[in-house]
Amino acid sequence: MKIIAAILLALMTMAVPAQAMTVSAKVGPLIKEAQVLIADKKYKAATAKLNEAEAVKAYPDDETVINQLRQYLAVASDPTHSHCTSAGMGVTRCDGHRANGEQP
Repeated sequence: MKIIAAILLALMTMAVPAQAMTVSAKVGPLIKEAQVLIADKKYKAATAKLNEAEAVKAYPDDETVINQLRQYLAVASDPTHSHCTSAGMGVTRCDGHRANGEQP
C-alpha cells in the first residue's frame, strides 16, 4: 500500500507544472540589464543594477529573482570557483579536465 501511495504522489508531483516567476515592471528591466552585464563580465555594474532592483522591488518574486541572480553573480565572478564542473557525472570542466581530475 505504501508503494502505491508513493507512486501516486510522484505522479501528482510530475503533473503539476512549474509556475513562472512574475517580477514588477520596475524590476524587470533592471534584471535584464544585470543579466547582460554579467554576460559581459561587468560584475560591479551588474551588482549596481541588482542594488537598484532591490530598492524598487514590489513583489515576492522580485526578491526571489534578485537573490537568485546575486547567487549566480557570486559564482560567475569568482575565478577560483569551478562552476563549470558537474562533479560526479564525469563531465568536462571549463579547463578541459574531467570532473574527477583526469586528463581528457
